[in-house]
Amino acid sequence: MVKRALVAVALFAASVHAEVRPAFSTASGVALISLPASFLQQAAIRKQLETGLTTVITIIARQRGTTNAGGARFEIRYDLWDEVWLVKKIEFDGRTDQQRIATFDALLKWWHNPARIFASSDARVSLNVELRVLPFSSAEEQDAREWISKSGGVATPSAGGSFVQMLIATTITARPIVMVKWNVDLQLR
Repeated sequence: MVKRALVAVALFAASVHAEVRPAFSTASGVALISLPASFLQQAAIRKQLETGLTTVITIIARQRGTTNAGGARFEIRYDLWDEVWLVKKIEFDGRTDQQRIATFDALLKWWHNPARIFASSDARVSLNVELRVLPFSSAEEQDAREWISKSGGVATPSAGGSFVQMLIATTITARPIVMVKWNVDLQLR
């Protein structure tokens, strides 16, 4: 049976124009988060999703006062050639859901499905939950680093191109385009 959870206080929504209000719920000692479809419809997020790069959304849930943590990861890429959404959700325990989705409306429905982010044998937990939206995946970051390194005439890191190496080190990093944090108290059992 899924119990509705008590959401404490949203700490802040940095870089987010509209406040994101997820729904937290629990089932058999597991915390779940359902994010609203409106999150993906925000102009900055929608623009990023349509670039053809893999937009990575990470959710980290840390139990206050302990080192216990969990989370989920969403990878969303619009395949410009096939005109489909390639999506992947990885939950805290490694459970993976990977699909090809034909329309943006279907993507919104997939996105709103609950994601399992944390488990505990405790009856009640207080979590700090953080969501980050990254503009590209680590594989795409590595590809860009290699491309710039080669196009700058630097075949190896020791081949003199200190400017190119500095450029690579300072510009090709997936900095979050959106970060949101919540505090939530959940009755798990």
